[in-house]
Amino acid sequence: MSQTAAQLVGALVALVWIAALALASVRSFHRR
Repeated sequence: MSQTAAQLVGALVALVWIAALALASVRSFHRR
């Protein structure tokens, strides 16, 4: 159970991190 929870948290963090990077990149590109 602990491993599954850790995997879920890691995947969630990775998705959020990728979304934040993509959003920032799109914003910067659009701003230019």
